[in-house]
Amino acid sequence: MTLETPQDTEQGAPLSISEPSSQAVAVLCGSPEGRGIRVLDVSAEYVQFWGGERDHWLGAEPCIVHQSAANKQLLNQLNNALACGKLSLGCSISGLDHADEAPCSNAPRPLIEWRVTVMSMPGYADNVLVLVQRDITKRVEKEAELKRLATTDMLTGLMNRSRFDHLLKHELGRLNRYVRPFSLIMLDIDYFKTINDSQGHDVGDQVLRALATLLEDNLRTADYCARWGGEEFMILAPETSLEQAAQLAEKVRQCIRSAQFPGAERVTISLGVAEATPSDTAKSVMKRVDNALYHAKERGRDRVAS
Repeated sequence: MTLETPQDTEQGAPLSISEPSSQAVAVLCGSPEGRGIRVLDVSAEYVQFWGGERDHWLGAEPCIVHQSAANKQLLNQLNNALACGKLSLGCSISGLDHADEAPCSNAPRPLIEWRVTVMSMPGYADNVLVLVQRDITKRVEKEAELKRLATTDMLTGLMNRSRFDHLLKHELGRLNRYVRPFSLIMLDIDYFKTINDSQGHDVGDQVLRALATLLEDNLRTADYCARWGGEEFMILAPETSLEQAAQLAEKVRQCIRSAQFPGAERVTISLGVAEATPSDTAKSVMKRVDNALYHAKERGRDRVAS
């Protein structure tokens, strides 16, 4: 729950009880008989959202959130704030609430955004509390999907280079603060151009997708894997020394070498390994792991160099 002061809220025309169907509205006030917060009026959407009849809600205790204990606590806080004069005109209290049940078993529980604002409304002698509730489930899902698309490689489903860059900088900061080691593994498919030229780009794409799946299946839970670009992939291994990372890289190399790939003969990879140090920047550690990969290729490919 967050409290916003008047300057944080938009000041304008009084809020009408006739709101769009995407939101439920209730006008509330403190009861002069000391019975706490009570409902003065509700929109049809509020009645539809919470059930019952409009007359049932008039003078009743409002529902702001679904969990009864949390709702009671919230109403007590509002009532005490009103009694102490802490909620002046324009102040807002807001939060999020999960509905008790989803519309169907496979759907997530609806996420409800609510806001209570102290307002002056025509027809009421005193300032009132206006409760507005919106179902923002689809909006949140859409935002999550947009974020996923922005940080995911579309072909392989691995994280993309942009997200990996952000992760690398975060791990470097953690290394500097807490001296927690981590290593990078950079790998490249050997002679991938030959696969594309001889078998076609469709087969090349299948190889990339299959390789991504093999990497995810054979890395540890804590490891991160990204498609770096083309046929290059990056692995970030937290809490991992250079020696441990080299062992992990060798395990991956053998796994790829023995795997069957759709439409292609044997596929091998070359891997470079580098451990980050407190003096490293993202550029310097990436340069070292790239040099290690270059040495693996110079020495005949299908090998690990560190």
